[in-house]
Amino acid sequence: MSAALRSLVLACFLMLAAVPAFAGQSFSALYVFGDSYADVGNIYLATNGAEPQSPPYFLGQFSNGPIWVEYVAASLHVPVGPSLVGGNDYAFGGALVTAPLVTPQGTVPSVPQQVGLYLSAHGGKADPNALYLIEGGGNDILLGSGNPEALGFKIAVNIALSELALRQAGARHFLIPNLFNVGLLPAAAARTVFAAAASKSTNQWLNLLVSLEQHVEGVSILRVDAFALLNAIVKKPANYGFVNVTTPCLTTTTVCANPNQTLFWDVEHLTESGQLDLAAAVEKVLSE
Repeated sequence: MSAALRSLVLACFLMLAAVPAFAGQSFSALYVFGDSYADVGNIYLATNGAEPQSPPYFLGQFSNGPIWVEYVAASLHVPVGPSLVGGNDYAFGGALVTAPLVTPQGTVPSVPQQVGLYLSAHGGKADPNALYLIEGGGNDILLGSGNPEALGFKIAVNIALSELALRQAGARHFLIPNLFNVGLLPAAAARTVFAAAASKSTNQWLNLLVSLEQHVEGVSILRVDAFALLNAIVKKPANYGFVNVTTPCLTTTTVCANPNQTLFWDVEHLTESGQLDLAAAVEKVLSE
């Protein structure tokens, strides 16, 4: 996406911000926990710029432009940056929900561990006026095996426990998307049945667990149906401006000729166009 078009899109998001979030609620900050879909630079910093290689990736983010979290933060008029340099985004590319990920470069904190890092940095207390975004599960499924229903349950429980830890520390406002169908990712082409079943199980259990927390007085939890969105894009791509929803734009270091009309940037991540669709879905929920 060109710089001019990106500026225009961002301006549109800022105009949408005139509609009050949470039907009148404004937020002191946005705190983010998750994987590469929400990482605005932590893994890039932790690997000294080795991953993701930028360019062709955009400024250490897993896309060819800003990821959806950046657009959401802009619409809320709050900053977002990597926690490794003092920012509010604790997400790490490659992170699992169910366990830390040990790599030759070091250990990637799980989503619950990211929450622990935030609480440790804030004296064990969560800002009650902030919005807390929790997402993840795709890596667990791509790397997982065995019973997909059991894996989905484990993912959902750990996301719910992350929300619970924050809520018990004082957090009151949450944004928890459901998990998109991981079986649609090019990376899952050889295991579509397993990935789809695990994604469905994750969402079924997460819906149940989150619904219980929604009954807690003073707690607001917004849900975004990322599963339905990605399914709709793949089913009718032309409605969203896409001509390619199966083949990734980036292959090694070669970039396709039409990234704006391609859904997947690499085998696991969305192009900026896909990121914008996800951001728009979040903005719609925030404004209702």
